[in-house]
Amino acid sequence: MDSYEPEKNGSQQDLPPPPTVVPPDVVPLQAEPEPVKKKPLRVPIARRGLASKGQKIPLLTNHFKVNVTNVDGYFFHYSVALSYEDGRPVDGKGVGRKVIDRVQETYDSELDGKHFAYDGEKSLFTIGSLPRNKLEFTVVLEDISSNRNNGNASPDGHGSPNESDRKRMRRPYQSKTFKVEISFAAKIPMQAIANALGDRSRRTLKKP
Repeated sequence: MDSYEPEKNGSQQDLPPPPTVVPPDVVPLQAEPEPVKKKPLRVPIARRGLASKGQKIPLLTNHFKVNVTNVDGYFFHYSVALSYEDGRPVDGKGVGRKVIDRVQETYDSELDGKHFAYDGEKSLFTIGSLPRNKLEFTVVLEDISSNRNNGNASPDGHGSPNESDRKRMRRPYQSKTFKVEISFAAKIPMQAIANALGDRSRRTLKKP
C-alpha cells in the first residue's frame, strides 16, 4: 500500500503572512463609525407659491427719498440725554419729542435758530453746528391728561360729562422738570450722503 504524507511546504504556503510589527513610538488610531444622521423633528411647511391676487404696487419700507443739492456743507450728529429733575433717565419716545420741542421753543436764540431732526431717543441732527459741542438745558412740561371724549361729552352724545370725565376735570394740572444734555457726536459731509445716494463709495466720517 502506498503511504500518504501531507505536503508540509504546501500547507505553510496557504497560511497568511505574519502581522507587521508596530514600532513602539507609533500610536495606532482607532477607526470611528460614521455618525448616524438623525431625522429632523420638525419639517418646514412647503409653500405653494407667492400671492398672485390683487393689484401689485411698489412699496418702500423705512425709506425716504432724499435729494442733496448742496454737497459742500455738513450736517452734525448730536447725542441726546434726557433725565428727570431727580436724575432718573427719561423713557418713551413721545415724551422725548415733547421735551426737545420745548427746548427748541424756549432756547431758540441760544441755539442760533437751528432746526432739529430728532429720532425721539438719543440722536439729533442739524444742518450746521450748534454754538457749542455740549449744551445743557432745563425745561418744564405740563402733564395734562388727554381727553378721549371731545368736549368732555359723554359717549351718548348729549354733551354732559360722565363720571370719568368729571374726575379728569377735577384733577389738578401737574408739571415736570426735565434736564436735557446735547453733546457733539460726529460731523458728516453732505458729499457722503450724495455718494451713498449715488451708490458710490462712502467717505470716512469725521469723529471728534
